[in-house]
Amino acid sequence: MCCLTDKTANLFLMKYFIFYTLFINGLVFTSSAQCDPLTIVVLGSSTSFGTGASHQDSSYVGRYSRFLADSVNKDCVIYNLALSGYTSYKIQASGFIPSNKKQKYLPDTLRNITHAISLHPDAIIINFPSNDAGENFSLQEQKDNFKRVTELADSAGIPYWITSTQPRNFTGDPLANQKKLLLTEMKTILMELYPESYIDFYEGLQSKNGNILPQYNSGDDIHLNDLGHQLLFTRIKNKGIHCILCK
Repeated sequence: MCCLTDKTANLFLMKYFIFYTLFINGLVFTSSAQCDPLTIVVLGSSTSFGTGASHQDSSYVGRYSRFLADSVNKDCVIYNLALSGYTSYKIQASGFIPSNKKQKYLPDTLRNITHAISLHPDAIIINFPSNDAGENFSLQEQKDNFKRVTELADSAGIPYWITSTQPRNFTGDPLANQKKLLLTEMKTILMELYPESYIDFYEGLQSKNGNILPQYNSGDDIHLNDLGHQLLFTRIKNKGIHCILCK
């Protein structure tokens, strides 16, 4: 048996240390030979659309897409169906008619749960930060909207992950405090409804009065900047969705 020279041994230890450091930080997961390409659909509104980030690549969805390509399989695909201004009504199943609601709340058949399921994804991520509260929807109707969508995903055998609400300033809104309370109460409801698939997009982003912390505010008091999107990406990544799907 040959002996390693000091130089060879040091090189080996250095490579091992680098790999171990990357591994424990979640940057090394698997090679493309170990996991088939994943297909993930994102349903949501402006945050998932990328608003607030300086570039699409800096949004949490853009960062997550790059992470999947680099760390899981280069052919992973994210279908981002989110659109600014959308509420949880817009992702209801095709044919759904909201009771006592205006035309603007009818589902978007190109961006709803029906279309998401038709793409045969490995998973669905649902992210509605604050527009439901902004429209002053009751907690019950928000809860019902989420349950209808997730029940359809369950029936199709598609796993899903639900993000919490996010802080919002509601600057100039006379109902600001009421709407901030809706955000915190809905956060708790989602955490209780979906304990295994819940992802926290609220804690650590808010000030004591429920506003967005200045360091994460894009400047419009509604959306997160690059630093905020980076935090959201980290929480999505740390949830280990890719690990679960690649088992």
